[in-house]
Amino acid sequence: MKNMHWLITGLSMVLLATGAPLVGWTGISEPWLAPDQGMAGRSDLYRAGQQALDREDWEEAEDLFGQVVEQGGADADAALYWQAYAQIKRGRKSTARRTLETLAKNHPESSWIDDARALEVEAGGAGGEQVLSAAEEDEQLKLYALNSLMTADSERALPILNDFLQGNHSLELKKKALFVLAMSDSPASTEILKQIAKGERQPELAVQAIEYLGLQGGAESGRVLQEIYSTTTDFEAKSKALEAMMLGDYKEMVLAAARGEQDVKLRGKAVEMLGVMDATAELRELYQTESSPEIKAKLVESFFIADDVDTLTEIARTDADPKLRRKAIEGLGIVDSPRAREELAALYESEQDPATRGEILESFMIADDAETLERLARTEADPALRRKAIEMLGIVDSPRTREALVDLYQREQDRDTKGKILEAFMIADDAQALIDIIGSEQDRELRKKALEYLSLMDSDEAMAYLMKVLED
Repeated sequence: MKNMHWLITGLSMVLLATGAPLVGWTGISEPWLAPDQGMAGRSDLYRAGQQALDREDWEEAEDLFGQVVEQGGADADAALYWQAYAQIKRGRKSTARRTLETLAKNHPESSWIDDARALEVEAGGAGGEQVLSAAEEDEQLKLYALNSLMTADSERALPILNDFLQGNHSLELKKKALFVLAMSDSPASTEILKQIAKGERQPELAVQAIEYLGLQGGAESGRVLQEIYSTTTDFEAKSKALEAMMLGDYKEMVLAAARGEQDVKLRGKAVEMLGVMDATAELRELYQTESSPEIKAKLVESFFIADDVDTLTEIARTDADPKLRRKAIEGLGIVDSPRAREELAALYESEQDPATRGEILESFMIADDAETLERLARTEADPALRRKAIEMLGIVDSPRTREALVDLYQREQDRDTKGKILEAFMIADDAQALIDIIGSEQDRELRKKALEYLSLMDSDEAMAYLMKVLED
């Protein structure tokens, strides 16, 4: 059985990578995969038609959607589409073609037009080869045709799709056709996918096929992925196989690569995949035995990918390597959780090294922790660290940033610290605060510095003020 969590994740990655519309790839013949999923605002009659589709009562659905069409209004175009769909299910394909022609004529701007074109392919009633021939000038329509054929009759469509993959088509089109193949559960489809993934045919599609094996999941896909990883010498194929193992949730295979792979980059890739899989126990074990600084740095990255606050905190406190400690501190800033921010605050209080405390301030900024930065900007005894906190506060995108900086400026007596607050206003893109200070500040040097920072800002507000200064 397919692992649905990884399948959905993988599908999202594939669709983003190909730019393919979801409705064009997931079986457009199925009513629950239509682009208009929201039923809010639909008429009772339209809802009744959808319920008839769910019951596969095609005759009633055709009649109900026909009534919606007669009433007109906002549901008419969608109703025409579903009326045609029901007509095809009843075997009334010529009637369905006329219904779709009405949709195209009466609603040319409808969001249902693309899906109607694909449905029209199914309504054509021709054999698969004839359908593809009719769509010869439109590659996207070819893909719709292939998808419809696989949905309607995969046994008949598979030889056509197989020939299509071997035909004279663009690589992009072949990749999308391979996606259609990969979404089939038939053993014959899986066999073709395995052959392509292993480079036995269409080698230009091998990397893509490896990814789809991960999406399919199951013991056989895992076996093939392991075979590919063990036998190929191609770095890209091995890297993609690790990603596919992650998608298929083959944790033991990824762990074996993280332990035994000789190529440092591939070991690092395996470690990264374990982080994505939340394999925190395995990652901790690897960290204890690992000697390569490069791989240990990858392991720290995987800890924050996996949101492992406990291990990051331990490394930040106790690791002998200062680079790894700094990386763990950075990771705590990246982990978006109150617990991580609490651990950072505790680390800051216990840390004696000013350089490390400065790195913790940077992590507060990464975590958008304006509250802690404001507190430290007010209370930190070390002037350099205090100015660092002010700088980080300027970078944080928070509603409280401006108010806090204005209050700090008004209370501050040290000129250097006030200058750092002016810089923070510039970083925060707060032109109005600088303009206000230019108008009220008695210290000539601070006014000049505020004007200098204002001149560096790409802001209409700043430009208008500077033009006014020139005019005066």
